[in-house]
Amino acid sequence: MEQQHKPIGIGTLALLVLTMGFAFNFPWGKEQFQVSYYLFQSLNWPIYSNGNQGVHLTFVAAIVFWVGTVVIARKFHMNYGAKLAYRIGSFMLIFSVLIFPLYGVIWFIFGR
Repeated sequence: MEQQHKPIGIGTLALLVLTMGFAFNFPWGKEQFQVSYYLFQSLNWPIYSNGNQGVHLTFVAAIVFWVGTVVIARKFHMNYGAKLAYRIGSFMLIFSVLIFPLYGVIWFIFGR
């Protein structure tokens, strides 16, 4: 019996969107280059919501990539890599959304 492999298709692009989200949000390379910092500085937008501290706005902007990953992987789940992209993208989306209430609770308890 020959093993069948999942076809490469649009669902495979979810892996690319996921990779773009990680490259956008996290530093990489020897110089610790971060695409979101470069983009925000080019547009003259603040990186943090309160000067040098507060909500990390680049983390909020990366939610677009996580949502895109989840939508593509869910719609085209029969393609290669879509299941992995869906799981990781879902985790990052849930983490990105839940970090803000957690940040508020920590600020309320320790920041007063």
